[in-house]
Amino acid sequence: MFNKAKNWTKKKKVTVAVLVIAAAVLIGSVVYANFKPEELPSYALTEVQKSDIQSTFDTQGVVESGSTETYSAASGVKVLTVDVAVGDRVSEGQQLATFDVSSLNDELAAYKTAYTKAKSSYDKSAAGVAEAKRNLADVQAQIPAVQRDIAKLESEIAAAENTQVTVPQAPQYSEEELQALMEQLRAGGMTEEQIREIVAALQAQAGQIDAQEAIANSTAAKKAELVQKQAQLSALETQKTVYESQTDETVTDLYKSVADQKQKEYESFKTLVDSLAKGWTASADGIVTEVNVTAGQAFTPSNAQSSGMDLSALMNMASGNSDVAATLTDIFSASADANTAVGTGMVIEHYGEFYASFTVGKYDLMDLKVGQKATISSIGSMYDGEVSYVSATATAGSGLDISTITSSLTGGSSTSSNSAPIKVKINNPDEKIVIGFDVDISIDTEKLENVMTIPVEAVSTGDGENCVFVYNEKDKTVSKRVVSLGIGSDSAYEVLEGLQVGEQVVLNPKTSLLDGDKIQVK
Repeated sequence: MFNKAKNWTKKKKVTVAVLVIAAAVLIGSVVYANFKPEELPSYALTEVQKSDIQSTFDTQGVVESGSTETYSAASGVKVLTVDVAVGDRVSEGQQLATFDVSSLNDELAAYKTAYTKAKSSYDKSAAGVAEAKRNLADVQAQIPAVQRDIAKLESEIAAAENTQVTVPQAPQYSEEELQALMEQLRAGGMTEEQIREIVAALQAQAGQIDAQEAIANSTAAKKAELVQKQAQLSALETQKTVYESQTDETVTDLYKSVADQKQKEYESFKTLVDSLAKGWTASADGIVTEVNVTAGQAFTPSNAQSSGMDLSALMNMASGNSDVAATLTDIFSASADANTAVGTGMVIEHYGEFYASFTVGKYDLMDLKVGQKATISSIGSMYDGEVSYVSATATAGSGLDISTITSSLTGGSSTSSNSAPIKVKINNPDEKIVIGFDVDISIDTEKLENVMTIPVEAVSTGDGENCVFVYNEKDKTVSKRVVSLGIGSDSAYEVLEGLQVGEQVVLNPKTSLLDGDKIQVK
């Protein structure tokens, strides 16, 4: 066979050699493919270490002005000039509009008349109550003394009617007999003066003295005095009842509420008229966001404000008292033609301070505090800020706010649509901070120093547990380990349990990575 090969042409020899080499390569590839070592998955590692961690709360808010100035006008006032339009930027002191207030003078006078009458009615009622209280105190002070006099007279009369007096018949009376007689007379309720008269008459033998008759006469006098005292007590009790009814402050309070309201109406309308007479000027730099007045036309408010009191309700409070009803009718009639409607004529948002406003659910609310630092992003620019307001109460919402949606994705949201408003002050704003536009907000909530941390990319979550894969350098395997995490930031988590400082963990572990697998370190 080899001898035959020697006789092959050079071309044939080359062809056979190529075929042999190709066959060898093919066989080698098959053998390598079947017996080559399995390629290990490649992962980057990170070391568990101690560091600082700053937790943040991220959301979106709407830019608001720190203060809004609303200019009000009265219905019917004639507008002379309007010097600005919606969207205009205004400077402090700049004229905005002027008015002719002559049509409001009669209304202002009517408001003042109504207030004057209401105050007079209240003052008169209050004075009457004060006098009744003084009289009541005087009567109440007299009643106990009269009641004591009545009790004493009743006791003396009862004693006299139950006493039997024995008068000695001897022409001369011993001291013992006179003393016994005096004791009997005292027991009968006679006065010392009456007793002395009887004893003196007996001693002088001025005639026969009937002691029984003297006691009877004394008892009759006491009964007459008792009737007088009882009549006096009855009169005092009647006066007390009258004065107590006069000290009832229900009507006075009613008059006071009317007087206060009429004073408020008068002063408010006077302030309004004065401001219109001076004309409107900007109190600070800002932007005009609403104009509802037109030069040359009388103002008609589209959102009229009503501040009047309900006369029918007040009449019900008067409970049928005709005098009170008549007084109230007179007061309200004085300003019946002065119930001028008031509405918003112009609105300016000031530039002095800007805030980003948003709402949060009850779980996020616990993390937010006044004074926390914040970063605000708008149209590619970053601004420093701080939390300036955290509401102490929640309001019902018709839908979910952005923070509620975010919280639901992280597993911390309440199912309630109630939310609490939060404001973040924007420091050093510029033209990129526009009222009404959305901005991104990041608030620094909690900071921990020198705590054990791992990157966010090292944590995988499944079955409600947070896990990491710890690398064993000796045998190049990984161990799946459950960890307990604390606060987190955009880049790292605080580790509470499950790891030790210095251990190495896998970054971005794939779902195919299992406990005990070998890996190749990148």
